[in-house]
Amino acid sequence: MRSTPTHSPIVLSLVLAVALRSAGAADLFRDFHRPLGLLRLQSGAAPGDAEPLGAGRFEVDALSAARAPGAANARRNAVEILQLPAGVDWSRPLRGNPREVTFASLHACVSQSTIIEAGGARLGVTASASDGCLQLMYDDSTAGSLQWKGLGVVVRVERYEGAMLAPLPVLTLRIDPEAGVWDVYSGARLLAHSLPMIAANRADRRITLRAGANGAWISGVVLSDDNPLYEDANENGIDDRFEYQQRGALLPTGAHAERGLVADHWRSVQRAAGVPILVFRRPLADRALAGGQ
Repeated sequence: MRSTPTHSPIVLSLVLAVALRSAGAADLFRDFHRPLGLLRLQSGAAPGDAEPLGAGRFEVDALSAARAPGAANARRNAVEILQLPAGVDWSRPLRGNPREVTFASLHACVSQSTIIEAGGARLGVTASASDGCLQLMYDDSTAGSLQWKGLGVVVRVERYEGAMLAPLPVLTLRIDPEAGVWDVYSGARLLAHSLPMIAANRADRRITLRAGANGAWISGVVLSDDNPLYEDANENGIDDRFEYQQRGALLPTGAHAERGLVADHWRSVQRAAGVPILVFRRPLADRALAGGQ
């Protein structure tokens, strides 16, 4: 399952600038204070917004350097970051018990060969055919044999304190151990669904980032019991509003075949109509800081 390639950082910056100028000051304050810009992580909802998650239904990781050898906490343009040396693992437990659906969201600037894992899901960052870019892949093997397949996400490499890193979009993983599958969102877009879990890792209830050749910067991690982007009472990863519009009711739990069809349709609608931009503070590249941005 593929998504169309992401826009360049320059295009995304222009789109974000337009969005910021068109929004009211109160909306901007609210959006910037959502962890990672996740749509349901706010103290109050405006008309039309998804119902916020309760405070006890999610947690924002403190990004402690004590979790990874050689890691260091730093601050970059008012953003708290965790800097990882090449080859170093950072990890922390997921929420919930081993049978429950759980969600993990993160934002990071990464280098080639970075790997992100969570409860049997595996993402990797590899070289791209486009000069000066890296691409996001997923492991399509239930044996974990690194059968990389593309997700259509290509990100330009920039200098961050001299290190060549690529700023990933906010990635949200939905882990469904009972069904043995996982989904991934890029920002608010469902990028791919029903991806196979690595069988030997299904019981590993942690999220782990292994820094690639030039290290990695983690600038945010959120763990949640419920979908942090959309109202999702049946925990199938699809916006409840879309299910009601298409079917008049929510899909029953365990309806995996029909769920796949509805998820494919939702992805098509998202590509055509667009999705909300996740507004939050992120680390800026050296070039952007030098330009006074």
